[in-house]
Amino acid sequence: MGKKWMYVCSAACFLTAGAAVSAMADTGETALYEMDPVVVTAQRREVKELDVPASTALVTSKELRDTGAVSVFDALSRVTGFNSMSWGGGATPDYGMSTSRATIRGFDKGTLVLVNGAPVNLLNYNTAAGIPVDAVEKVEIVKGASSVLYGSEALSGVVNIITKKPGGKTGGTIGTSYGNYLSSWDTGFNAEKVSVYYQRQFIDGISLTSRRGLSSKSGTHSVISPYGLDKGKNDSLFMTAQLTDHLNLNWSYYEQESNRPRYTDYSGKRSILYRYKDIRNNVNLVYDGGDNGWKSVLAYNKRRSHSNKYTYSSGTDDISERYDMYSWTSDTQKQWNFREGRDYLVTGFTFSRENYHGMKSSAAGYYNSTHRNNISLYGSYSYAAAPDFTVILGARGQHSADYAKDKNVFLPQIQTLYKLNAHTSWFMNVGKSFQMPAINQYFMKNGTSFNALKPQEGWTYETGLKWIYDAASFKVSIYHMDIQNSFAWKKNPDSTDYLSNAGDFRNTGVEAEYTKKINPFWSWHGGISISNPKDNDNGVWKQDNARLQYTAGVTYEREKWTANVNYLYLGDRQTSYYLINGMVSDIPSYINLSANVQYRPASGQRVTLTLNNITGHVNSVNQYENIDLPYNWQVAYSIDF
Repeated sequence: MGKKWMYVCSAACFLTAGAAVSAMADTGETALYEMDPVVVTAQRREVKELDVPASTALVTSKELRDTGAVSVFDALSRVTGFNSMSWGGGATPDYGMSTSRATIRGFDKGTLVLVNGAPVNLLNYNTAAGIPVDAVEKVEIVKGASSVLYGSEALSGVVNIITKKPGGKTGGTIGTSYGNYLSSWDTGFNAEKVSVYYQRQFIDGISLTSRRGLSSKSGTHSVISPYGLDKGKNDSLFMTAQLTDHLNLNWSYYEQESNRPRYTDYSGKRSILYRYKDIRNNVNLVYDGGDNGWKSVLAYNKRRSHSNKYTYSSGTDDISERYDMYSWTSDTQKQWNFREGRDYLVTGFTFSRENYHGMKSSAAGYYNSTHRNNISLYGSYSYAAAPDFTVILGARGQHSADYAKDKNVFLPQIQTLYKLNAHTSWFMNVGKSFQMPAINQYFMKNGTSFNALKPQEGWTYETGLKWIYDAASFKVSIYHMDIQNSFAWKKNPDSTDYLSNAGDFRNTGVEAEYTKKINPFWSWHGGISISNPKDNDNGVWKQDNARLQYTAGVTYEREKWTANVNYLYLGDRQTSYYLINGMVSDIPSYINLSANVQYRPASGQRVTLTLNNITGHVNSVNQYENIDLPYNWQVAYSIDF
């Protein structure tokens, strides 16, 4: 406990000191860069960040490039209250249905990911796979209940990945990188109406022996998850085409091959080798009518995951599994303005169809196939009650024609925003959100169907303060989440897994972050999240995720050089999935110190050195105790033409 509060106090002092320094420096100077950007996602319309009644964050393409991020979720790790659950390796490889995903405020599978406003989630899994970092213009994050405007899966927040639009000077980029665990090469092309980006990544293996030394309440144990990681690769392709002035076509393709060996012990002897291939296609049409107030999205998402289980003792592939899943989503909205633009109304209609096919070839093979249709109506009315005070009322109704039982959900929301002055706003937000169970979760792993699951649903209460002035910003928010019917995995007597409504999820927390550009050369940021995420299973409340997150970083930029150092701390987390010698162990803290140096020898050229996990901390990235990369480095070169 003492160590934990030492981190808390140091972080608080760090933020307080920064605020004091900023108050004394650079007052009255011209803004060095825009600190109050436009956020499209939060209200489904362009709104300045100060005018958004919710906790928001934004990461630009420059920040993505300057930090040496290898994926979008990797770049978002500095966002307060945000963390990503991966399955090992910087390129976040997936294993069958074990899918890497983003987590906001400690709630697993409660984040909706959009690409240019089009949803890409499948079976309640979110992903940024298929979007090369070079293709991204910015990433918007909205934390808190967002289901009124975005429906199921936006229970704890929304991530909108906005890609670069075609246009401007015709040209492109070519780049390559090499590292001790991750290498890649990529290329991109941009023209007046079309832009294309391609990336191939090569992932080196992670030895099982590097899992040793993780600590638990019962001391140090030597047996963690018995799985390692072999070499693998993935390909990402993203294309966008401007069909008309108001209509864009986006397509992303992702293909991954990876091997996951299971070891009997630390001697290096393998018992089983799982071989995976994952293919994803995401296609969408996005219409923005501009002044006429109409917006529409038509999205198609498909994923095929195939795996083989090779047993060394028999020398045969005894299990072959394939999962096919796809969805169609159509969303159309209209905005009306009233009282000379002071008030506005957004209404919309959403239809989606989810499909799932599961097949297993073995001595007792099975085949599952099901689908679900969802229809939603939503609306949000913003009323300027006074020049500095705005009230927003929203509601959504959804009907789901479900595999097991039809479900109806009604979601209300009220938001208020008070402008204290031109640089400061105070907001309050009370909203209900929900998440339908994934349609494949009506089946146990042996193919047997079982009783219907209830949706996860509940309320989020939040209030916060935003201050943005010149080249500095300070944001603080306090929230409480109360979610009923939370999903949890259980085991039958025959050890088959099934999903159930285990109980309730609650989390009360505070988030604070400060960003300051001290002068044209130096800038820094710091953020802290203190919360109490708990899950009630069989009447017992237990910790469900990390209570403490701390991020900090400093950046130096001058002429041809950019350098930064970033630190991430994630406290002790939920109980491990595995029993260690019959004892339950907690997952230890996650610590990552990284550095990035970029040199631009000529216009359009970049040489970059990235150092990650400099301290070599043994980081477990999820409750299955898959480990993150140890100390790793990467050298990259790119040129624009």
